[in-house]
Amino acid sequence: MKDKVIFIIPYFGNFNNYFQLFLNSCATNPDFSWLIITDNNDKYDFPRNVLVKRMSFSQLKEIINERLNANVSINDPYKLCDLRPMYGEIFHDFISKFDWWGYCDIDLIFGKLNHFLTDDLLNNYDKIGVLGHCTLMKNTKSVNSAFRLPLNGKYVYKNIISSSNNFSFDEEHNDSINNIMENNGFKILNQNVEANPYTKSSVFRLNHLNSDWTYSIEKPSKSVFIWENGILKRFVVVDGKLISKEYLYIHFQSRKMKNLVSNFNRYKIVPNQFEDLEVGKIDINNFPKYKYLNMHYFRLRFHNLLDKIKNYMTRSRIK
Repeated sequence: MKDKVIFIIPYFGNFNNYFQLFLNSCATNPDFSWLIITDNNDKYDFPRNVLVKRMSFSQLKEIINERLNANVSINDPYKLCDLRPMYGEIFHDFISKFDWWGYCDIDLIFGKLNHFLTDDLLNNYDKIGVLGHCTLMKNTKSVNSAFRLPLNGKYVYKNIISSSNNFSFDEEHNDSINNIMENNGFKILNQNVEANPYTKSSVFRLNHLNSDWTYSIEKPSKSVFIWENGILKRFVVVDGKLISKEYLYIHFQSRKMKNLVSNFNRYKIVPNQFEDLEVGKIDINNFPKYKYLNMHYFRLRFHNLLDKIKNYMTRSRIK
């Protein structure tokens, strides 16, 4: 019998300041494996189910060109996101003993994967997940080469590998691996069981992907996430009632986080930091502190303004 799933993560440079928390959340999912390909030599407590393969970015580029039998235009590691649907071919030697392979980001914390990625789902779908921060692909020849299939008579992947620009080929819909596989009859599941906070808010407002590929953003609420012995739950107060819900993972896209955790078995997650949970049993009258000074929204607006100024100055020089 093959092993269940391996996530493949090429990552070059410094890891974020909560990378150990990410690794700890991998450790509590022993039925799943991770392969991290990196040039980083910093010391971390890597669990047994996380394999680290050290190589330079240039060495990886050589492997990519060889496996895809092409001269791939890849000037920086961010371009790797476009190549994620091609990992089944690129990293064939590492995934042969697994039923599934996947890709994910490191700016997230996993919950209990077995609670959501059940054997029934794994037996009945070709692809689970449609977003780049966490997606699974069935390890079959047809799925691994699906990126090569035409879409409306056009071979999208050829444009992807010949340009250094980023096309978000790994996620969402237009000209992506999702609608290529969808149009060719593969079975795709979007579970919507991840916590994906809206990037342009200082508080946690979850962003939900709808069936028509639009997004719905929830209203602000009194809420906090708790990670306890591998289980990720959100506690939220709605109309004076306490509601809890378990999640597959939480994603911190574009969000700076402080890591103040000393109890790695039980901690809370608020919109700008991880810290030890200060209460025992959570109830409506014993709710953890969830509001902190958080400049995330204003920081994003400031950086967006700088980008607009730079773009304007560039256009002015061209004229």
